[in-house]
Amino acid sequence: MALNKQQRKLLRHLRSRHGRRKTGRVLCEGTRCCAEALRSPNFALDFAVCTHAFMAALEMGNARLELPPNGRIIAIAEDEFSEIATTESPQGVLCVLIPPEPSDKPLPTVLHPFVLILDRVSEPGNVGTILRTAWAIGLSEVWYTEGTADPLAPKTIRAGMGAQFSMGLRRFADLPEAALALNSLGAAGLWCAMPRNGISCFDERFALERCGLVIGNEAEGIRDDQLGQAVSIPMPGGAESLNAAQAATVLLVEAVRRKLTND
Repeated sequence: MALNKQQRKLLRHLRSRHGRRKTGRVLCEGTRCCAEALRSPNFALDFAVCTHAFMAALEMGNARLELPPNGRIIAIAEDEFSEIATTESPQGVLCVLIPPEPSDKPLPTVLHPFVLILDRVSEPGNVGTILRTAWAIGLSEVWYTEGTADPLAPKTIRAGMGAQFSMGLRRFADLPEAALALNSLGAAGLWCAMPRNGISCFDERFALERCGLVIGNEAEGIRDDQLGQAVSIPMPGGAESLNAAQAATVLLVEAVRRKLTND
């Protein structure tokens, strides 16, 4: 089976956020990310594309990936795959997936242990890394506002190593809308990560349980930081701030240290 004209056009569209929204599809590339996607009960496989060499490895049991037997698998030449790949060094496999309906599901009834909110975090690498850390510590859902890098963009998926497929993602217009949703669930408060001001994240007053934790834009921070209480990471050195993904990791691991998440 060869890629037809319509499939080639779809693969081009999936490189852009507009194209993903318009087609209702997302593109996932690489063995590990595709494996995570195929394990997810929330994402359905439309079709997969791989090189002849990767197909041969699959048939011999040498590739760590289980493509469903009823899925459409298209094997093509390696140079042809390089033309449609989104990476500089392709691993020889990609999947076109049908994601769940966006944010239509009801809000969770219980805020346990807390909600992580990304407010206009614009770098795909940062968003992917934060999602991977959130998944690693046991969060089942992450909220994000408009202006945040698309969690289902190919680059973000690679940075998250497929964490997106194991978590609920909920989009809001802005932080006030997310805070309103949080309040409707009886949240105990909202914590806004700030580079220098606020309570230390190691202070016992940083009570995160049943709260929202906001990570802001890399350059501008949190736009509506007055909605919550400031929390900061001690920085005895001369650095002005930490990278957004690094800061999120410190705060999320502090939640683990306090045994707020599942061990």
